[in-house]
Amino acid sequence: MNTVAQCLSLVKKELDANHINYRISNSRPTRAVSSLDEELLYVIRQQIDMDGTYHLTVAAKMGKEKC
Repeated sequence: MNTVAQCLSLVKKELDANHINYRISNSRPTRAVSSLDEELLYVIRQQIDMDGTYHLTVAAKMGKEKC
């Protein structure tokens, strides 16, 4: 399952529904150039380890887009 570029809330629902384990780590910009919406997180990186656990790196959405 490809989760990259998808809203984290939707990804979590899908993974939970399929009983897939996952871990989430947050990424932040080094400089605050524009405002971030910490409530809207998107998956920017995905790795799946040998036991099938998804390791997702997420970042806050910049701008006005909504999930």
